[in-house]
Amino acid sequence: MTAKGLELRVRTFLRRLPVQLIALLTLALFPLGVISLYQTGVVLEEARERNRATLMERTVAAGTLARELIQRASGASQALGSAVVGMDIGACAEALDRFVAADGDFLSARFHAVDGRLLCQSRGTGPAERAAVSRLGPDIQPAEMEISIRPASESYGTPVIRVARPVRDDGGLIGFISLSIPLRIAEALIATSQRATGNNLRLAVVARDGVVLASSHESAGNGGYLPRAMSAETLFELQGATFEAEAGNGETRVFAVSRMINGQAALVGSWPQRAVLGQDWTLATLAPLIFPILMWVIGTIVAYFGLQRLVIRHITALRSAMRQLALGELRGGRIELENPPEELRETERAFNRMVLLLAQAEAKQEQDLRDKEVLLKEVHHRVKNNLQLIGSIMNMQARNARTPEARRVLDSLRNRVRGLATMHRTLYSSPEMTTVQADAMVETLVSDLAGGAAQRRVDVVTRLDPVELYPDQAVPLSMLVAETVTNAVKYVGRREDGVARIEVDLAHDESELVVLTVENTKGSDLHVSDDGAESSGDGLGARLIKAFEQQLHGRSEVVESSDSYRFVLRFHRRDFDNDDAAVPA
Repeated sequence: MTAKGLELRVRTFLRRLPVQLIALLTLALFPLGVISLYQTGVVLEEARERNRATLMERTVAAGTLARELIQRASGASQALGSAVVGMDIGACAEALDRFVAADGDFLSARFHAVDGRLLCQSRGTGPAERAAVSRLGPDIQPAEMEISIRPASESYGTPVIRVARPVRDDGGLIGFISLSIPLRIAEALIATSQRATGNNLRLAVVARDGVVLASSHESAGNGGYLPRAMSAETLFELQGATFEAEAGNGETRVFAVSRMINGQAALVGSWPQRAVLGQDWTLATLAPLIFPILMWVIGTIVAYFGLQRLVIRHITALRSAMRQLALGELRGGRIELENPPEELRETERAFNRMVLLLAQAEAKQEQDLRDKEVLLKEVHHRVKNNLQLIGSIMNMQARNARTPEARRVLDSLRNRVRGLATMHRTLYSSPEMTTVQADAMVETLVSDLAGGAAQRRVDVVTRLDPVELYPDQAVPLSMLVAETVTNAVKYVGRREDGVARIEVDLAHDESELVVLTVENTKGSDLHVSDDGAESSGDGLGARLIKAFEQQLHGRSEVVESSDSYRFVLRFHRRDFDNDDAAVPA
């Protein structure tokens, strides 16, 4: 298919009524789609805000137990610090041991001097532990309170969270009290809170130095559920806030940071971004796009089938009826649309009225045509009868003529009249009243004019192609054939081989060229007048042949040899011309 043909098909397709309706419907629904996108975006944003608020609320609630434990450790260390002031080492150890034994959440309690020396501790601390913690160390000498995490060692045997507070008296700082909480206890409390708040929630307690003190899952402890590439300082600045970021495991999550224990630790809670709308996050994200598209699709389908049923099928029926009317195949002369709208019902009535009027006009036209055909046939029939009557009168007159010359003249005139009569007979007997079958006319003329040649053993051969001529060419052709065939019958002779023949050919090719050929043999004269004298011509036939040739706008030639005489006429078939010149006198 060429580019021009493809362009034409595309233009035709775009001009179709359903396509234009879909385009208009799309234009009409476009603002609704924009509004839907906007409103859905607002709803999603509100859902995100509610989700963040819920996350913060659950994070705060989930950290309550761990916060209470650390706050209890802070309060207990402050109370122990007040209690051990002024005690000797034995009494101090006894007091610390009673405290640890009474509260199973603490692993050990220690009192250090200002320089870090271990002054006393609970009795649950073994020799290896005492040796390892004989000094508090310069890294843990808090001004107020400090929370840190210690890995498993010979001292503890398990990771611990250590809460340290300074001890003061009236004279100022005298030492430090530290309490150790097993990390597993804090993680168990956080896991319990996490299970109570939801399976998607991941929690981690982070110290100010970035160390994860406790977590609800191992991945959270390893930083898998903490914001990637975010420092602890930045994280602590976001306490009380929520945000979205990429977690350490590569997942986009919503984070909430809750303050714990005077800013010394922060509880970080997070859940997946898709948890904003539960399990239908993908559907909720695509809803702004799906809803207008679905509305457009449904509206288009309904409009298409509605248009198909209410309009297009009736227009198709009308088009089919018009085509049948043009081809003359409309049955019943009317159409019946099935439940059309009132506008198309009016079109149906108008079409049926038009068909009725056209049928009446066509019937009247056919009747007029039949009347004209009858009249025309009657005219041709009467002209033929009159010409035959004239021919009969001339035949009777020729039999009563006293001289051979008079009989010859009358016979010649009778043959010419017979040619005209043959042409009219062909006209009224032909199905087409406006044209003449030239081959049938020539066949009849040859049969009439050369009928007596068989008595003299002359062969008459005709080879005629079907040719239709209008009367303005058929009349001079019939007269010319009458003259040439009469001459052929008159001058035919028998050759030395004994053959006497008359041949008449009528040929027609695609270029509308008609070729008439009349040929007769030459030899011993076979034509003798009634009184025994040879016939002679006066030259009238030659002049008539020339006149008929001019009327046909043709060109003739004569080919004569010792044993044959051939007359050839070539002319082109023409449409009807009412201004032909008459035969010259």
